[in-house]
Amino acid sequence: MIEMKLKHIILGLSVCLLTGCDFMNCDESSDYQKEDVFTSYNRTKKMVTHIYSFLPHGFCNIDGAMHEAATDDAVHVYGTSNIQRFVDGTWSANRTVDEVWSKYYEGIRAANLFLAESEGQTFEEWKYSDQYDKWMQNFENYQYEVRFLRAFFYFELAKRYRNIPLVTKVLAVDEANSVEPSSFDDVTDYIVSECADIAKELPIDYSGFADKEEGRITRGAALALKARVLLYKASPLYAAHDEEKWKKAAMAAYEIIGQASTLKYKLGDYAALFSATNSAEAENILVRPVGETGSFEEANFPMGVKGGKTSTCPTENLVGAYEMEDGSAFDWSNEEMRKNPYANRDPRLALTIAYNGMAWPESPLEVWEGGANALPINNATLTGYYLKKYVNKDISFESGTPVSKAHHCWVLFRYGEVLLNYAEAMANAFGDPTHKEGDLLPMSALEAVNLVRARASVDMPEFPSAISPDEFLKRLKNERRVELAFEGHRFWDVRRWKELDITKDIYGVSVKKQGGAVTYTKQQIATRVVTDNMYFYPISNEEIFRNENLKQNTGW
Repeated sequence: MIEMKLKHIILGLSVCLLTGCDFMNCDESSDYQKEDVFTSYNRTKKMVTHIYSFLPHGFCNIDGAMHEAATDDAVHVYGTSNIQRFVDGTWSANRTVDEVWSKYYEGIRAANLFLAESEGQTFEEWKYSDQYDKWMQNFENYQYEVRFLRAFFYFELAKRYRNIPLVTKVLAVDEANSVEPSSFDDVTDYIVSECADIAKELPIDYSGFADKEEGRITRGAALALKARVLLYKASPLYAAHDEEKWKKAAMAAYEIIGQASTLKYKLGDYAALFSATNSAEAENILVRPVGETGSFEEANFPMGVKGGKTSTCPTENLVGAYEMEDGSAFDWSNEEMRKNPYANRDPRLALTIAYNGMAWPESPLEVWEGGANALPINNATLTGYYLKKYVNKDISFESGTPVSKAHHCWVLFRYGEVLLNYAEAMANAFGDPTHKEGDLLPMSALEAVNLVRARASVDMPEFPSAISPDEFLKRLKNERRVELAFEGHRFWDVRRWKELDITKDIYGVSVKKQGGAVTYTKQQIATRVVTDNMYFYPISNEEIFRNENLKQNTGW
């Protein structure tokens, strides 16, 4: 466990001025005495803001890379990035990647400290201020927000390291460095219990609060975390097939679906979910603002575009997962499909990935060999594709242009995921994708996934009603892959399904132009190292040296 001082806490967070993300708006870094923090409302609020700052985002936050670059959905163009350790077999307890153990335990400790020390605070010296009622309305809600954050941090740890220390009080250093780990089941049972309790207290939104702040934890966020955790608990990596566990996961997801109107959630326009104003989208349950920046665009604009450096290159593995617009599979052996591989495809493909000939961000991309955005230009795409999702094309790095940065909010939970979680849980609980369970679970798995496919701007055909259970699960996993691409799910999904082996062979597309004719050829570009120990992270040897009660994960 990390060593943290008892008497001081650091309060800080990068600026986020986006309307709808104002609760996260703080750019101060101060070192307060504990006694000072809990006798001032403003400093107390800043402490809560500090705890929020531990929420993750996937904007190239692993040594400049996205998590997807460690999956079969993408490659990272820079060979020296630490993300490459995930795929070349060189990560270990001495050379960790995505090392978040200390980070999340720091957030957990801050949460424990807040919950312990804020209990019973009434800020009597501010009682006659005009702001007092507003302050206390917020303050009384903070405990539930902080409990959610602590639960979320525990899930981020548990899905990486499996058995981890579960601590719900402030510990002295010697206590922290000798705490025993709890099992994955105990940790996730705790998270589920916390979410169930705090969902009863959290507001649907903050429109009834005087500040009308957004970006804060809501009832829906607590229910969404609960549903995701129960889905993981039922998955093959964590449990033998157990229909009751899958049923619990389905019930948790339906707790949101059944009251979606009350919770104010609905499926929206797909592209808008990842725009600069996505915090206002009714589908997004919780987003993590990171402020006004152009760094994500700089990292992912194509080579050949002013300021573009490339970074995350989608693979043909992922592109091939997008169906034809009639719902049939794309097939490279089909001559007509091969001649024009991006025509008549699932609309989400063109909203997620930039390919040859697409106007992106302004001019048509030349991904053919020798083209303006292709090899042999140094650091051009290795796969024939560039990332589009989350990338703001209105940003430009040309001199004199007015927009060189914009607001970004990373989606942590959204309603589309909840529907897919429900579909997966129902299909595994009952076998039959058309099954409904009376008033308890009145939507079938088939209906849930078809809602996602029918959303505005996507409008893909429904899965057939006569689909077999095995084929349904196969297509559902594919649906999850394309719907949630580059949202941080694929890395964990292939693990919880115990299907990491399918990510081994990586494909791109070779694009060549001769005269006016362009040809496309699928080609294998890499074979990655996949071993059974990779289902969980190694606990760093530094942490094990500090606490001898920690147990290293198998194979590390």
